[in-house]
Amino acid sequence: MKKRADLHIHTIYSDGIKTPEEILRMAVKANLGAISITDHDSVDAYKELYKISNKYQIEIITGIEFSCYEDEQEIHVLAYNFDINNKELVHALNTFKKAREVRAKRIISKLKKINIELNLEEISKIAGVAPITRPHIAFALIDKGYVTSQREAFNLYLSDGKPCYEPKYNFSIKEALELINKCDGIAVLAHPSDTISPEMLYNLIEMGIDGIEVVHPSQNNTIERHLTQIANQYWLIATGGSDYHGSRDYDDSNFGKYTVPFSVLQSIKSRNQKRIF
Repeated sequence: MKKRADLHIHTIYSDGIKTPEEILRMAVKANLGAISITDHDSVDAYKELYKISNKYQIEIITGIEFSCYEDEQEIHVLAYNFDINNKELVHALNTFKKAREVRAKRIISKLKKINIELNLEEISKIAGVAPITRPHIAFALIDKGYVTSQREAFNLYLSDGKPCYEPKYNFSIKEALELINKCDGIAVLAHPSDTISPEMLYNLIEMGIDGIEVVHPSQNNTIERHLTQIANQYWLIATGGSDYHGSRDYDDSNFGKYTVPFSVLQSIKSRNQKRIF
């Protein structure tokens, strides 16, 4: 049986609950041949991965998931096979991290106005090595007894339109594509059927994305076939993965199930080599 690849996985360095080494062990157990850690706006997992990867017979390709905005719509862009030490990337990720902390402080301030007391230190402890995100604030609300679940926290306070919502740092698709190009990476549109209209999809293709995520838990077989046709028509790389976080009921059963052929890695590497900057 030919080994396959999961190119969409999150760890404790963003909003996942597993360490990079735990992910590697899971990948071996699932008989995967390759993985990419695609943490949100972070490549910190690779500092750990490179120290331990020689213990596992798993190929690792660098990855990240950028949170972008286009026409006031949040869109996620995956990047692969890039230089994690690129100076402009490092600067951008530091900017994002600081912006997340500012955002957290603003959410805390809004919560205080409705008599909900949280502080940045306790949220930072929950986040651990990861940048602070809304799920970490939701966990703090649970710990303090203000809500009983993440869903309740978002429905009452943290989602768009709710009293304590605070928008993310505005990073456009154009900026993301320019940054990925500067890092010699490959840009892939994440789970397009989940958030993106057909019109937006074709606009993004015209903007220069290199691939689309065809295989994803949010996309059924019919959608997969449709996206594969689009990828073939526009010479895009068809990628995929489990979008594993570890915190959702279905995560463990999805790991090893949502994969792509090993040949997709070679397509990514070949596109890097053929690109003219």
